[in-house]
Amino acid sequence: MSIPLVYIDQNIIGLQLQGHINLSTRDDLKWVYSKEHLAEIKRADDPEKYLDVLNKIGAIMLDLIHDEDWKITGEARLIEVLTPFENYQNYIEAIGNVEFDETMFDSFQVWINGGGDEGPLKELSDNLVNQVLQLTSDLPNDTTEMTNKIGAIKPEFDSMVDDLISNGNDIKKTRAAFGDEKGAIGGVSGENQVAQIWDIISPTMEGSGISCDQFFGFDPIDKQGYELWPLYLGIIGCNAVMDILGFQAEKKCRKISKIHNVRSDAGHIAMGAYCSAILSEDKRLVKRAKAIYEYKNIGTSPILIEALADRSINLKFTY
Repeated sequence: MSIPLVYIDQNIIGLQLQGHINLSTRDDLKWVYSKEHLAEIKRADDPEKYLDVLNKIGAIMLDLIHDEDWKITGEARLIEVLTPFENYQNYIEAIGNVEFDETMFDSFQVWINGGGDEGPLKELSDNLVNQVLQLTSDLPNDTTEMTNKIGAIKPEFDSMVDDLISNGNDIKKTRAAFGDEKGAIGGVSGENQVAQIWDIISPTMEGSGISCDQFFGFDPIDKQGYELWPLYLGIIGCNAVMDILGFQAEKKCRKISKIHNVRSDAGHIAMGAYCSAILSEDKRLVKRAKAIYEYKNIGTSPILIEALADRSINLKFTY
């Protein structure tokens, strides 16, 4: 008999801080957080107050398991021996050892979603080249071949960016090209919502050989060395596709200053798939999680918390 794992969205921690809800340590379930929380906490003005909440409610970190090649195995583990403060310190030290710019492709993602401007997009190839050179500068082996390869890729990358800019990023035209001229996808409700969306899109896919799983990112053609694409990455990809289509999407997906929050939402939904339930105050996140979990037959229960309805949370699980 296993104890239910209840994944709490970052906004739940905020509600606890504000006194709108009352979470506490419990014997009948485990509150769970992930590195996605640590990334959000790092962006906060006062990280310690969020860590203190996690510590006081006895929250445990859920972490993905990687193989010897650092590929996602599809499994996750609970790190129960470390406190949130210790996990956060380890996280800060780990990302500090590698100078990687995780915002590098923000301009691309925002443009695809119908926002942003041309300037940052035009700088993308230069930023990519500089990033690769920086990451490989300390390697003991001769990196001339790698430098030459990245230099050869740059013109193709620039050409792709030029095409993107030339085609524009009118999101209404993009959605119309997928068969949704009247915004029907944004209003999809009821059961089998991903299948309903596919019914709208699939006529535009005729002859392409693309399946529903492939379109939504669960079975990409290029699996980047994976034999089977991890569900975690599939959920991340599916969220990105849903932003483009307008299914439970928010305007912040078209703003560079907010796109990291969009990625965090996707990460929380993906990590929540390893748990019994996911709690959130975000109606769109809960609705999107429900649609994704139903489509992939994931048993996680998405639960919406109404902050002002009650200051206590009464969760009961049968297991």
